[in-house]
Amino acid sequence: MSILSKTDCLLLLIGGNPLPNAVAAMLLADHNGRIVLVHSKDTYEIATRLRQWLRDRGFSKAQFELVEIKESDPALIVQRVGEYLTTVNTKNIGLHYTGGTKTMSVHAYRTVERWAKASGVIPSLTYLDARSLKMVLDPKDPESGELTQEEHVGRALRLLLSDLLGLHNWKFLHPPNIQAILPDTAQALADVNVDSRTVGAWVTWKRETLHRWCRRDDRPDKWKSKGALNTVQLPLPTEMDLQKVVSTIRGELGQAAGDLSIAAAATSCGCREPEIFCDWLDGKWLEHHVLSILKSLSTKLELHDCAQNIETLEVRFDLDVTAMRGYQLFAFSCSTDRDNSRLKHRLFEAVVRARQLGGDEARVALVCSSDEPDKLQKEIRRDLDPHACVFGRKHMSILAAEIEKWIRSQSGEE
Repeated sequence: MSILSKTDCLLLLIGGNPLPNAVAAMLLADHNGRIVLVHSKDTYEIATRLRQWLRDRGFSKAQFELVEIKESDPALIVQRVGEYLTTVNTKNIGLHYTGGTKTMSVHAYRTVERWAKASGVIPSLTYLDARSLKMVLDPKDPESGELTQEEHVGRALRLLLSDLLGLHNWKFLHPPNIQAILPDTAQALADVNVDSRTVGAWVTWKRETLHRWCRRDDRPDKWKSKGALNTVQLPLPTEMDLQKVVSTIRGELGQAAGDLSIAAAATSCGCREPEIFCDWLDGKWLEHHVLSILKSLSTKLELHDCAQNIETLEVRFDLDVTAMRGYQLFAFSCSTDRDNSRLKHRLFEAVVRARQLGGDEARVALVCSSDEPDKLQKEIRRDLDPHACVFGRKHMSILAAEIEKWIRSQSGEE
């Protein structure tokens, strides 16, 4: 039985990320009740976006009220919240205090407590724990020894990537990919990356064949033009160690023998553009491998909105692969690089972006070709994010199982 109940009047303290309050409103507010957004001058725009987001998702008949305070002024917080409470006539009031500053939380909490006691109302005082994904309900009478109550809500509310973007008033730069390109070949390449000898053969083929045939002479870091790439007949590897990759890509593309037509391959696999297919061969295959794994785990883990190549129109924002579980964002940064310093920088950027989008509940992993993933993970957890995970070359053959274990561990289940 759920410990949570809807309140006729719900006060939300607005902080820098709107996600916790969005979750709280969806779970705790009556659709026909009053939702009070207690904000500072700096969080006014966040409050108005949250109000519109909630209206668009079923709260069209709710009465929204904005109460502005100065987040560092206890007296003003007490005054403004107290003034609002004098207009309330209800036996059912809630305060959700995950957002806002500590000063806001303390003095709004005390003000609601005092008003409730004087009015004969038992308030519902809650916060959302980002680590455990639990809604915490404070005891009604803590002096009696009554205990705090908790309820796991990680999958009580199903949000989409577009919901997270909407809370920030962002839009997709382009529709993200939801189908993995050449997933069987990506698996074969993952198997190649387990062994230093076979991965060396693949790297050599990329450098001596893919790059030589498909990159510009004057800009060796850029692919040739679309027209030039469409004329390329690319020789595939001849090394015995790579024949599983060759036979798999031929099977997925429906090409039995001979050199590989870049134009035909791009069309056949759904890349649309030859440059995208070259990117896939050059390392993007790893993103599609992770996407394929997430899709395969979607039923077992209740994952949804699994996508690759997430970019936004309004700000410079790029995440390689993502999946939603309830309202929790899982983000994966993928790289075939082996240099730990570059990989650490890449993961740092992914952590910043994922938190920006999904709040403190977001979790980030790096999938890479590092020979020392444990060392890199230790550094990153010490310096950057205690929840971050690094999957290296040794994990490639068991990547699906390792990702499943990590997601479960970060969702309040272990």
